[in-house]
Amino acid sequence: MTLTTTLSEPQETVRVGQVRPLYLDLAVLLFPALAKLLLQLFAIRGYGLNGDELYYLACSEHLDWGYVDQPPLSIFLLWLERAILGDSHFAIRLLPALAGTATVLMTGLLARRLGAGRFGQLLAGICALVAPLYLGVHHMFSMNAFDTLFWIAALYLFVCLLDDGRPRLWLWLGVVIGLGLENKISLLFLGFGLVVGLALTSRRRLLLDPRAWLGALIAFLLLLPNIIWQVVEGWPTLEFIHNAQTQKMVELPPLLFLKEQFMLMHPLTAAVWVVGLAMLLVHPSMRRFRSLGWCYLAILALFFLQKGKPYYLGPAYPILFAAGACALERWFRSTWTRSVAVALLLATGAATIPMALPVLPVDTYIRFSEALGSRPASGERFEEGKLPSFYANMFGWEKLTALVDSVYRTLPPEDRARCGIFGQNYMQAGAIDFYGRRFGLPRAMAGHNNYWLWGIEGHTAAAGHVQPKMVIVIGGSERRLREWFEEVEERARFQDEYIQPIHNNEPIFVVRKPKVPFAMLWPKVRFYI
Repeated sequence: MTLTTTLSEPQETVRVGQVRPLYLDLAVLLFPALAKLLLQLFAIRGYGLNGDELYYLACSEHLDWGYVDQPPLSIFLLWLERAILGDSHFAIRLLPALAGTATVLMTGLLARRLGAGRFGQLLAGICALVAPLYLGVHHMFSMNAFDTLFWIAALYLFVCLLDDGRPRLWLWLGVVIGLGLENKISLLFLGFGLVVGLALTSRRRLLLDPRAWLGALIAFLLLLPNIIWQVVEGWPTLEFIHNAQTQKMVELPPLLFLKEQFMLMHPLTAAVWVVGLAMLLVHPSMRRFRSLGWCYLAILALFFLQKGKPYYLGPAYPILFAAGACALERWFRSTWTRSVAVALLLATGAATIPMALPVLPVDTYIRFSEALGSRPASGERFEEGKLPSFYANMFGWEKLTALVDSVYRTLPPEDRARCGIFGQNYMQAGAIDFYGRRFGLPRAMAGHNNYWLWGIEGHTAAAGHVQPKMVIVIGGSERRLREWFEEVEERARFQDEYIQPIHNNEPIFVVRKPKVPFAMLWPKVRFYI
Protein backbone atom coordinates (compact mmCIF):
# COMPACT_ATOMS: atom_id res chain seq x y z
CA MET A 1 0.00 0.00 0.00
CA THR A 2 1.45 3.36 -0.99
CA LEU A 3 1.22 6.63 0.88
CA THR A 4 -0.98 7.97 -1.93
CA THR A 5 -3.59 5.27 -1.55
CA THR A 6 -3.44 5.69 2.20
CA LEU A 7 -4.40 9.35 1.88
CA SER A 8 -7.12 8.72 -0.64
CA GLU A 9 -9.35 6.28 1.20
CA PRO A 10 -11.84 8.39 3.19
CA GLN A 11 -14.28 5.51 3.38
CA GLU A 12 -11.91 3.52 5.62
CA THR A 13 -12.79 5.37 8.85
CA VAL A 14 -14.38 2.97 11.31
CA ARG A 15 -16.62 3.63 14.24
CA VAL A 16 -15.09 4.48 17.62
CA GLY A 17 -13.86 1.39 19.37
CA GLN A 18 -14.06 -0.86 16.29
CA VAL A 19 -10.69 -2.46 15.60
CA ARG A 20 -9.96 -4.36 12.40
CA PRO A 21 -7.07 -6.80 11.82
CA LEU A 22 -3.73 -5.15 12.51
CA TYR A 23 -2.04 -6.33 9.32
CA LEU A 24 -4.34 -4.09 7.28
CA ASP A 25 -2.86 -0.99 8.88
CA LEU A 26 0.72 -2.13 9.53
CA ALA A 27 2.32 -0.23 6.62
CA VAL A 28 0.71 3.04 7.75
CA LEU A 29 1.71 2.51 11.37
CA LEU A 30 5.30 1.64 10.50
CA PHE A 31 5.93 4.55 8.10
CA PRO A 32 6.35 7.32 10.74
CA ALA A 33 7.85 4.88 13.25
CA LEU A 34 10.66 3.85 10.93
CA ALA A 35 11.20 7.48 9.92
CA LYS A 36 11.61 8.27 13.62
CA LEU A 37 14.16 5.48 14.07
CA LEU A 38 16.24 6.55 11.06
CA LEU A 39 16.22 10.17 12.19
CA GLN A 40 17.31 9.34 15.74
CA LEU A 41 20.05 7.02 14.49
CA PHE A 42 21.29 9.66 12.03
CA ALA A 43 21.83 12.14 14.87
CA ILE A 44 22.90 9.59 17.47
CA ARG A 45 26.44 10.88 17.91
CA GLY A 46 25.44 14.53 18.05
CA TYR A 47 27.84 16.94 19.65
CA GLY A 48 28.93 14.50 22.36
CA LEU A 49 27.55 12.88 25.48
CA ASN A 50 25.43 15.16 27.64
CA GLY A 51 26.64 15.77 31.18
CA ASP A 52 23.46 14.17 32.49
CA GLU A 53 24.29 11.02 30.52
CA LEU A 54 27.73 10.92 32.15
CA TYR A 55 26.01 10.94 35.54
CA TYR A 56 23.63 8.16 34.52
CA LEU A 57 26.63 6.14 33.34
CA ALA A 58 28.17 6.58 36.79
CA CYS A 59 24.89 5.47 38.38
CA SER A 60 24.89 2.33 36.23
CA GLU A 61 28.13 1.35 37.96
CA HIS A 62 26.41 1.61 41.35
CA LEU A 63 23.24 -0.45 40.86
CA ASP A 64 20.76 0.15 43.65
CA TRP A 65 17.02 0.22 44.34
CA GLY A 66 16.94 3.99 43.99
CA TYR A 67 18.84 7.21 43.37
CA VAL A 68 18.44 10.70 44.73
CA ASP A 69 16.92 12.03 41.51
CA GLN A 70 15.29 8.95 39.96
CA PRO A 71 14.01 5.43 40.54
CA PRO A 72 16.22 2.52 39.41
CA LEU A 73 14.67 1.05 36.24
CA SER A 74 16.29 3.25 33.58
CA ILE A 75 19.68 2.87 35.27
CA PHE A 76 19.31 -0.91 35.24
CA LEU A 77 18.46 -0.74 31.52
CA LEU A 78 21.59 1.34 30.94
CA TRP A 79 23.69 -1.20 32.85
CA LEU A 80 22.22 -3.99 30.72
CA GLU A 81 22.74 -2.04 27.51
CA ARG A 82 26.38 -1.37 28.37
CA ALA A 83 26.97 -4.99 29.34
CA ILE A 84 25.75 -6.15 25.93
CA LEU A 85 26.82 -3.36 23.56
CA GLY A 86 29.59 -1.43 25.30
CA ASP A 87 30.12 2.30 25.76
CA SER A 88 29.89 3.80 22.27
CA HIS A 89 27.45 6.61 21.53
CA PHE A 90 25.42 4.12 19.53
CA ALA A 91 25.29 1.67 22.43
CA ILE A 92 24.34 4.27 25.04
CA ARG A 93 21.67 5.93 22.90
CA LEU A 94 20.15 2.93 21.10
CA LEU A 95 17.48 2.20 23.71
CA PRO A 96 16.21 5.82 23.76
CA ALA A 97 15.98 5.71 19.95
CA LEU A 98 14.00 2.47 20.10
CA ALA A 99 11.77 3.91 22.82
CA GLY A 100 11.09 6.87 20.53
CA THR A 101 10.23 4.54 17.67
CA ALA A 102 7.80 2.67 19.92
CA THR A 103 6.31 6.00 21.05
CA VAL A 104 5.42 6.96 17.47
CA LEU A 105 4.09 3.48 16.73
CA MET A 106 1.96 3.42 19.89
CA THR A 107 0.53 6.86 19.09
CA GLY A 108 -0.74 5.48 15.79
CA LEU A 109 -2.12 2.44 17.60
CA LEU A 110 -3.94 4.72 20.04
CA ALA A 111 -5.60 6.49 17.11
CA ARG A 112 -6.49 3.11 15.64
CA ARG A 113 -8.05 2.03 18.92
CA LEU A 114 -10.13 5.20 19.03
CA GLY A 115 -11.52 4.34 15.61
CA ALA A 116 -9.17 6.10 13.17
CA GLY A 117 -8.64 4.70 9.72
CA ARG A 118 -5.33 4.69 7.90
CA PHE A 119 -5.08 8.44 7.41
CA GLY A 120 -5.90 9.14 11.05
CA GLN A 121 -3.31 6.62 12.22
CA LEU A 122 -0.73 8.15 9.90
CA LEU A 123 -1.56 11.68 11.03
CA ALA A 124 -1.28 10.80 14.73
CA GLY A 125 2.05 9.05 14.15
CA ILE A 126 3.45 12.01 12.21
CA CYS A 127 2.46 14.38 15.03
CA ALA A 128 4.51 12.26 17.44
CA LEU A 129 7.32 12.10 14.87
CA VAL A 130 7.74 15.87 14.42
CA ALA A 131 7.21 16.94 18.06
CA PRO A 132 10.51 18.64 19.02
CA LEU A 133 10.22 17.49 22.64
CA TYR A 134 10.13 13.85 21.62
CA LEU A 135 13.03 14.26 19.19
CA GLY A 136 15.19 15.74 21.93
CA VAL A 137 14.10 13.36 24.67
CA HIS A 138 14.83 10.30 22.52
CA HIS A 139 18.25 11.57 21.48
CA MET A 140 19.98 10.97 24.81
CA PHE A 141 19.77 8.38 27.53
CA SER A 142 17.58 9.38 30.46
CA MET A 143 14.50 8.17 32.27
CA ASN A 144 12.50 10.67 30.18
CA ALA A 145 13.17 8.62 27.05
CA PHE A 146 11.11 5.76 28.50
CA ASP A 147 8.59 7.82 30.47
CA THR A 148 6.48 8.74 27.44
CA LEU A 149 6.32 5.09 26.42
CA PHE A 150 5.00 4.05 29.82
CA TRP A 151 2.37 6.80 29.65
CA ILE A 152 1.24 5.64 26.21
CA ALA A 153 1.11 1.99 27.27
CA ALA A 154 -0.98 2.94 30.30
CA LEU A 155 -3.27 5.15 28.21
CA TYR A 156 -3.73 2.40 25.64
CA LEU A 157 -4.80 -0.08 28.31
CA PHE A 158 -7.11 2.54 29.80
CA VAL A 159 -8.73 3.16 26.39
CA CYS A 160 -9.27 -0.59 26.04
CA LEU A 161 -10.79 -0.65 29.53
CA LEU A 162 -13.19 2.18 28.68
CA ASP A 163 -14.05 0.64 25.33
CA ASP A 164 -14.44 -3.04 26.24
CA GLY A 165 -15.28 -2.74 29.92
CA ARG A 166 -13.01 -5.66 30.84
CA PRO A 167 -12.13 -5.07 34.50
CA ARG A 168 -9.16 -7.46 34.37
CA LEU A 169 -7.35 -4.75 32.40
CA TRP A 170 -7.02 -2.89 35.71
CA LEU A 171 -4.45 -5.53 36.70
CA TRP A 172 -2.34 -4.97 33.59
CA LEU A 173 -2.69 -1.23 34.05
CA GLY A 174 -1.31 -1.66 37.57
CA VAL A 175 1.69 -3.55 36.18
CA VAL A 176 2.45 -0.87 33.58
CA ILE A 177 2.05 2.01 36.03
CA GLY A 178 4.13 0.21 38.66
CA LEU A 179 6.98 -0.38 36.22
CA GLY A 180 6.61 3.18 34.97
CA LEU A 181 6.93 4.49 38.52
CA GLU A 182 10.16 2.53 38.87
CA ASN A 183 11.35 4.54 35.87
CA LYS A 184 10.05 8.01 36.82
CA ILE A 185 7.86 9.00 39.72
CA SER A 186 5.93 11.51 37.61
CA LEU A 187 3.70 8.69 36.38
CA LEU A 188 1.80 9.42 39.58
CA PHE A 189 0.44 12.46 37.73
CA LEU A 190 -1.12 10.19 35.14
CA GLY A 191 -2.65 8.02 37.85
CA PHE A 192 -4.09 11.14 39.47
CA GLY A 193 -5.49 12.34 36.15
CA LEU A 194 -7.11 9.00 35.33
CA VAL A 195 -8.85 8.86 38.71
CA VAL A 196 -10.08 12.46 38.44
CA GLY A 197 -11.23 11.86 34.86
CA LEU A 198 -13.29 8.85 35.85
CA ALA A 199 -14.71 10.60 38.90
CA LEU A 200 -16.00 13.46 36.72
CA THR A 201 -17.83 11.24 34.23
CA SER A 202 -20.47 8.54 34.22
CA ARG A 203 -17.71 5.89 34.03
CA ARG A 204 -16.88 6.49 37.70
CA ARG A 205 -18.39 3.13 38.56
CA LEU A 206 -15.23 1.53 37.15
CA LEU A 207 -13.41 2.82 40.22
CA LEU A 208 -15.65 0.68 42.43
CA ASP A 209 -14.51 -2.58 40.86
CA PRO A 210 -12.23 -4.53 43.27
CA ARG A 211 -9.80 -5.15 40.42
CA ALA A 212 -9.16 -1.42 40.16
CA TRP A 213 -7.92 -1.46 43.74
CA LEU A 214 -5.97 -4.66 43.11
CA GLY A 215 -4.29 -2.93 40.17
CA ALA A 216 -3.35 -0.04 42.45
CA LEU A 217 -1.90 -2.54 44.92
CA ILE A 218 0.17 -4.16 42.16
CA ALA A 219 1.57 -0.74 41.20
CA PHE A 220 2.41 -0.04 44.85
CA LEU A 221 4.17 -3.40 45.31
CA LEU A 222 6.27 -2.81 42.20
CA LEU A 223 7.31 0.58 43.57
CA LEU A 224 7.87 -0.75 47.10
CA PRO A 225 11.63 -1.53 46.72
CA ASN A 226 12.25 2.10 45.84
CA ILE A 227 10.09 3.29 48.74
CA ILE A 228 12.11 1.12 51.13
CA TRP A 229 15.32 2.58 49.69
CA GLN A 230 13.93 6.09 50.24
CA VAL A 231 13.15 5.29 53.88
CA VAL A 232 16.61 3.85 54.49
CA GLU A 233 18.35 6.86 52.91
CA GLY A 234 16.14 9.47 54.63
CA TRP A 235 13.81 10.32 51.70
CA PRO A 236 16.46 12.08 49.57
CA THR A 237 14.13 12.44 46.57
CA LEU A 238 11.74 14.62 48.56
CA GLU A 239 14.64 16.92 49.45
CA PHE A 240 15.73 16.88 45.80
CA ILE A 241 12.25 17.88 44.58
CA HIS A 242 11.93 20.66 47.18
CA ASN A 243 15.34 22.12 46.33
CA ALA A 244 14.66 21.95 42.59
CA GLN A 245 11.36 23.80 42.97
CA THR A 246 12.72 26.50 45.27
CA GLN A 247 16.28 26.98 43.98
CA LYS A 248 16.47 25.77 40.39
CA MET A 249 13.30 25.95 38.31
CA VAL A 250 11.85 29.17 36.93
CA GLU A 251 8.18 29.59 37.72
CA LEU A 252 6.16 30.20 34.57
CA PRO A 253 2.74 31.89 34.63
CA PRO A 254 -0.03 29.76 33.08
CA LEU A 255 -0.04 31.56 29.73
CA LEU A 256 3.70 31.10 29.24
CA PHE A 257 3.39 27.47 30.35
CA LEU A 258 0.73 26.94 27.67
CA LYS A 259 2.83 28.74 25.07
CA GLU A 260 5.64 26.30 25.77
CA GLN A 261 3.28 23.40 25.11
CA PHE A 262 2.72 24.68 21.58
CA MET A 263 6.45 24.99 20.96
CA LEU A 264 7.46 21.69 22.56
CA MET A 265 4.89 19.70 20.62
CA HIS A 266 5.39 21.76 17.39
CA PRO A 267 3.03 24.65 16.60
CA LEU A 268 1.25 22.90 13.72
CA THR A 269 0.43 19.80 15.76
CA ALA A 270 -1.72 22.08 17.94
CA ALA A 271 -4.30 21.91 15.17
CA VAL A 272 -4.52 18.20 15.99
CA TRP A 273 -4.19 18.01 19.76
CA VAL A 274 -6.43 21.01 20.53
CA VAL A 275 -9.13 19.44 18.35
CA GLY A 276 -8.46 16.15 20.09
CA LEU A 277 -8.99 17.68 23.52
CA ALA A 278 -12.25 19.26 22.37
CA MET A 279 -13.39 15.97 20.87
CA LEU A 280 -12.73 14.09 24.08
CA LEU A 281 -14.57 16.70 26.14
CA VAL A 282 -17.69 17.37 24.06
CA HIS A 283 -18.16 15.20 20.97
CA PRO A 284 -20.80 12.45 21.21
CA SER A 285 -18.61 9.95 19.34
CA MET A 286 -16.01 10.18 22.14
CA ARG A 287 -18.49 9.95 24.99
CA ARG A 288 -17.10 6.70 26.36
CA PHE A 289 -13.60 8.25 26.42
CA ARG A 290 -14.68 11.55 27.98
CA SER A 291 -12.61 10.90 31.12
CA LEU A 292 -9.41 11.19 29.07
CA GLY A 293 -10.14 14.84 28.28
CA TRP A 294 -10.67 15.57 31.96
CA CYS A 295 -7.55 13.57 32.73
CA TYR A 296 -5.45 15.96 30.62
CA LEU A 297 -7.01 19.05 32.21
CA ALA A 298 -6.51 17.65 35.71
CA ILE A 299 -2.81 16.99 35.04
CA LEU A 300 -2.42 20.44 33.46
CA ALA A 301 -3.98 22.08 36.53
CA LEU A 302 -1.73 20.07 38.81
CA PHE A 303 1.37 21.24 36.95
CA PHE A 304 0.15 24.83 37.26
CA LEU A 305 -0.10 24.36 41.03
CA GLN A 306 3.16 22.44 41.36
CA LYS A 307 5.10 24.91 39.16
CA GLY A 308 6.37 22.03 37.05
CA LYS A 309 8.56 22.38 33.98
CA PRO A 310 6.58 22.63 30.72
CA TYR A 311 8.06 19.42 29.33
CA TYR A 312 6.63 17.41 32.24
CA LEU A 313 3.27 17.44 30.43
CA GLY A 314 4.77 16.06 27.21
CA PRO A 315 3.82 12.38 27.74
CA ALA A 316 0.09 13.30 27.86
CA TYR A 317 -0.15 14.40 24.22
CA PRO A 318 -0.28 11.10 22.30
CA ILE A 319 -3.89 10.54 23.40
CA LEU A 320 -4.79 14.06 22.16
CA PHE A 321 -2.98 13.42 18.87
CA ALA A 322 -4.97 10.21 18.50
CA ALA A 323 -8.34 11.80 19.25
CA GLY A 324 -7.63 14.82 17.02
CA ALA A 325 -6.54 12.57 14.17
CA CYS A 326 -9.88 10.77 14.36
CA ALA A 327 -11.71 14.09 13.96
CA LEU A 328 -9.54 15.46 11.17
CA GLU A 329 -9.88 12.22 9.27
CA ARG A 330 -13.65 12.77 9.15
CA TRP A 331 -13.26 16.43 8.14
CA PHE A 332 -10.51 16.00 5.54
CA ARG A 333 -12.30 13.78 3.06
CA SER A 334 -10.36 14.49 -0.11
CA THR A 335 -6.95 13.24 -1.16
CA TRP A 336 -5.81 16.82 -1.68
CA THR A 337 -6.61 18.08 1.82
CA ARG A 338 -5.10 15.00 3.42
CA SER A 339 -1.93 15.29 1.35
CA VAL A 340 -1.57 18.98 2.21
CA ALA A 341 -1.99 18.26 5.93
CA VAL A 342 0.70 15.56 5.90
CA ALA A 343 3.05 17.63 3.73
CA LEU A 344 2.75 20.67 5.98
CA LEU A 345 3.51 18.65 9.10
CA LEU A 346 6.49 16.93 7.53
CA ALA A 347 7.91 20.10 5.96
CA THR A 348 7.60 22.28 9.06
CA GLY A 349 8.75 19.38 11.21
CA ALA A 350 11.90 19.07 9.12
CA ALA A 351 12.52 22.81 9.52
CA THR A 352 12.48 22.54 13.33
CA ILE A 353 14.62 19.39 13.62
CA PRO A 354 17.84 21.35 14.35
CA MET A 355 16.18 22.85 17.44
CA ALA A 356 15.78 19.36 18.92
CA LEU A 357 18.47 17.20 17.34
CA PRO A 358 22.16 18.12 16.79
CA VAL A 359 22.15 17.65 13.02
CA LEU A 360 23.95 20.91 12.16
CA PRO A 361 27.55 21.94 12.85
CA VAL A 362 27.47 23.95 16.06
CA ASP A 363 28.30 27.34 14.50
CA THR A 364 25.70 26.74 11.80
CA TYR A 365 23.15 25.90 14.46
CA ILE A 366 23.90 29.14 16.32
CA ARG A 367 23.33 31.17 13.17
CA PHE A 368 20.17 29.16 12.44
CA SER A 369 18.85 29.80 15.93
CA GLU A 370 19.60 33.51 15.74
CA ALA A 371 17.86 33.74 12.36
CA LEU A 372 14.73 32.27 13.93
CA GLY A 373 14.98 34.70 16.84
CA SER A 374 15.22 31.79 19.25
CA ARG A 375 17.17 32.52 22.42
CA PRO A 376 18.48 29.72 24.64
CA ALA A 377 16.21 28.99 27.60
CA SER A 378 16.27 26.05 30.00
CA GLY A 379 13.50 26.88 32.45
CA GLU A 380 16.16 27.02 35.17
CA ARG A 381 17.79 29.84 37.09
CA PHE A 382 21.12 29.48 35.35
CA GLU A 383 22.68 31.78 32.79
CA GLU A 384 22.55 30.51 29.23
CA GLY A 385 25.37 30.96 26.74
CA LYS A 386 25.51 30.57 22.98
CA LEU A 387 23.63 27.28 23.14
CA PRO A 388 20.60 26.05 25.08
CA SER A 389 21.66 23.90 28.02
CA PHE A 390 20.51 20.71 26.28
CA TYR A 391 23.20 21.27 23.63
CA ALA A 392 25.70 23.19 25.74
CA ASN A 393 26.06 20.29 28.15
CA MET A 394 27.27 18.09 25.28
CA PHE A 395 30.49 20.10 25.05
CA GLY A 396 33.70 20.29 27.03
CA TRP A 397 33.69 17.16 29.16
CA GLU A 398 36.54 15.32 27.42
CA LYS A 399 38.48 18.59 27.38
CA LEU A 400 37.92 19.04 31.11
CA THR A 401 39.06 15.49 31.83
CA ALA A 402 42.25 15.97 29.79
CA LEU A 403 42.98 19.21 31.69
CA VAL A 404 42.50 17.50 35.06
CA ASP A 405 44.77 14.69 33.89
CA SER A 406 47.47 17.19 32.95
CA VAL A 407 47.35 18.56 36.50
CA TYR A 408 47.33 15.04 37.94
CA ARG A 409 50.45 14.10 35.94
CA THR A 410 52.42 17.02 37.40
CA LEU A 411 52.13 15.52 40.88
CA PRO A 412 54.90 13.33 42.26
CA PRO A 413 54.08 9.57 42.10
CA GLU A 414 53.65 9.36 45.87
CA ASP A 415 51.09 12.19 45.75
CA ARG A 416 49.21 10.68 42.81
CA ALA A 417 48.83 7.44 44.77
CA ARG A 418 46.90 9.25 47.50
CA CYS A 419 45.14 11.90 45.42
CA GLY A 420 41.41 12.25 44.98
CA ILE A 421 39.43 14.31 42.44
CA PHE A 422 36.43 16.38 43.50
CA GLY A 423 33.83 17.89 41.14
CA GLN A 424 31.38 20.61 42.06
CA ASN A 425 28.54 18.73 40.36
CA TYR A 426 27.69 15.32 38.98
CA MET A 427 28.47 16.34 35.40
CA GLN A 428 32.09 17.15 36.23
CA ALA A 429 32.42 14.02 38.35
CA GLY A 430 30.72 11.89 35.70
CA ALA A 431 33.13 13.19 33.06
CA ILE A 432 36.12 12.19 35.18
CA ASP A 433 34.66 8.73 35.83
CA PHE A 434 33.79 8.03 32.17
CA TYR A 435 36.58 9.70 30.20
CA GLY A 436 39.20 9.45 32.93
CA ARG A 437 39.50 5.69 32.60
CA ARG A 438 41.63 6.06 29.49
CA PHE A 439 44.02 8.27 31.48
CA GLY A 440 44.07 6.08 34.59
CA LEU A 441 42.53 8.77 36.81
CA PRO A 442 41.01 7.80 40.17
CA ARG A 443 37.24 7.85 40.47
CA ALA A 444 35.72 11.23 41.19
CA MET A 445 33.93 12.51 44.27
CA ALA A 446 31.16 15.11 44.47
CA GLY A 447 28.54 16.32 46.90
CA HIS A 448 25.85 16.41 44.22
CA ASN A 449 22.95 13.95 44.36
CA ASN A 450 24.00 10.29 44.40
CA TYR A 451 27.69 11.12 44.31
CA TRP A 452 27.33 12.31 47.88
CA LEU A 453 25.79 8.98 48.91
CA TRP A 454 28.70 7.11 47.33
CA GLY A 455 31.06 8.94 49.70
CA ILE A 456 34.84 9.25 49.65
CA GLU A 457 36.01 5.75 50.50
CA GLY A 458 38.38 4.26 47.93
CA HIS A 459 38.54 7.34 45.69
CA THR A 460 42.31 7.31 45.26
CA ALA A 461 44.62 5.78 42.69
CA ALA A 462 46.07 3.25 45.15
CA ALA A 463 43.62 0.72 46.53
CA GLY A 464 45.45 0.59 49.85
CA HIS A 465 44.62 4.23 50.62
CA VAL A 466 40.95 4.45 51.56
CA GLN A 467 40.75 8.23 51.89
CA PRO A 468 42.75 10.81 49.91
CA LYS A 469 45.45 12.94 51.51
CA MET A 470 45.25 15.58 48.82
CA VAL A 471 42.56 16.50 46.29
CA ILE A 472 42.30 18.01 42.82
CA VAL A 473 39.22 20.25 43.07
CA ILE A 474 37.35 21.32 39.94
CA GLY A 475 35.80 24.76 40.39
CA GLY A 476 34.72 26.41 43.59
CA SER A 477 36.00 29.35 45.59
CA GLU A 478 39.61 29.63 46.69
CA ARG A 479 38.46 31.53 49.78
CA ARG A 480 36.12 28.72 50.77
CA LEU A 481 38.75 26.07 50.14
CA ARG A 482 41.21 27.88 52.42
CA GLU A 483 38.69 27.51 55.23
CA TRP A 484 39.08 23.75 54.93
CA PHE A 485 42.67 23.21 53.71
CA GLU A 486 45.99 24.69 54.70
CA GLU A 487 47.44 24.56 51.18
CA VAL A 488 45.41 25.69 48.16
CA GLU A 489 47.00 26.20 44.75
CA GLU A 490 45.30 26.97 41.44
CA ARG A 491 47.00 24.90 38.74
CA ALA A 492 44.83 25.44 35.64
CA ARG A 493 41.60 26.94 34.40
CA PHE A 494 39.00 25.20 32.25
CA GLN A 495 37.33 27.13 29.43
CA ASP A 496 35.06 26.13 26.57
CA GLU A 497 33.14 28.55 24.37
CA TYR A 498 30.08 26.32 23.98
CA ILE A 499 29.55 24.79 27.40
CA GLN A 500 26.93 26.23 29.74
CA PRO A 501 28.37 29.26 31.60
CA ILE A 502 27.82 27.65 35.01
CA HIS A 503 30.45 25.04 34.03
CA ASN A 504 32.82 27.41 32.22
CA ASN A 505 35.92 29.32 33.38
CA GLU A 506 36.40 26.91 36.27
CA PRO A 507 39.71 26.92 38.20
CA ILE A 508 41.44 23.61 38.89
CA PHE A 509 42.92 23.55 42.40
CA VAL A 510 45.28 21.23 44.16
CA VAL A 511 44.56 21.24 47.90
CA ARG A 512 46.53 19.61 50.72
CA LYS A 513 46.49 19.29 54.49
CA PRO A 514 42.80 19.28 55.43
CA LYS A 515 42.19 21.17 58.66
CA VAL A 516 39.68 18.55 59.79
CA PRO A 517 39.21 14.91 58.72
CA PHE A 518 37.39 14.33 55.43
CA ALA A 519 34.67 12.53 57.34
CA MET A 520 33.80 15.83 59.03
CA LEU A 521 33.95 17.80 55.78
CA TRP A 522 31.72 15.45 53.81
CA PRO A 523 28.35 16.43 55.35
CA LYS A 524 29.06 20.08 54.46
CA VAL A 525 29.29 19.44 50.70
CA ARG A 526 25.97 17.62 50.23
CA PHE A 527 23.40 19.18 47.93
CA TYR A 528 20.44 17.43 46.34
CA ILE A 529 19.08 19.42 43.38
